[in-house]
Amino acid sequence: MRSFAYDLRRAFASPRRAVNVLCRWTLLAHHADLPCAELMRYRRELLADHEFQSHLARCLQDVHYILPEAAELYALVRAAKPRVIVETGVASGLSSAHILRALDRNGIGTLHSIDLPNVQEGSVLPTGRTSGWIVPDSLRDRWKLQLGDTWALLPDLLRSLDRLDLFLHDSDHSYEAMLFEYDQALPKLEPGGLLLSDDTHTHSAWDDFCAKRGLRPGRVGHLGVTRKPKNVRA
Repeated sequence: MRSFAYDLRRAFASPRRAVNVLCRWTLLAHHADLPCAELMRYRRELLADHEFQSHLARCLQDVHYILPEAAELYALVRAAKPRVIVETGVASGLSSAHILRALDRNGIGTLHSIDLPNVQEGSVLPTGRTSGWIVPDSLRDRWKLQLGDTWALLPDLLRSLDRLDLFLHDSDHSYEAMLFEYDQALPKLEPGGLLLSDDTHTHSAWDDFCAKRGLRPGRVGHLGVTRKPKNVRA
């Protein structure tokens, strides 16, 4: 695992980058209500995971989009130790792979994913590939994937679950679809559960929803991060 001393040497080599990284991860810790040092430790763990990183590098030659908050997703799952996660939107599976790698390291937890392939501009699957093709076979035991529209599948999936500890929206980024998914997920979330959303910069759905529900509209890059209050059930 990369050490604090390693990070310190890199900081002296590139002070501006080091400050930006520290600010970003301090902000993430604040919004997620998790220790910053722990999140940074899991970031180093991910960067030092040579087998996983090599697998991603090979796959990314065929993928024409990026996931800037992949490390943040991994660290949040490692630190929060969620037992049940739901994500909407899979595409090639960058987010799914990082979540599942974190669950594997935790030794506990299941990821439920819903995907309607090739509807999001910029995340079309490579020819001949299926949803989540990037996810290594070794990580699929904790994964349950459904194909279809979240408008139809998400309510039934949430009703079937005994609990929900973390929800990630990354499907249809229209205002109406984002509000629909947030509204579906929040009541099911355990008190203290994490609500995450990609592409919160596209319009005001994230801010409007958080204001309506009395949540802190945290944002790290384009990733929305907030927690359901621990004293609230609905």
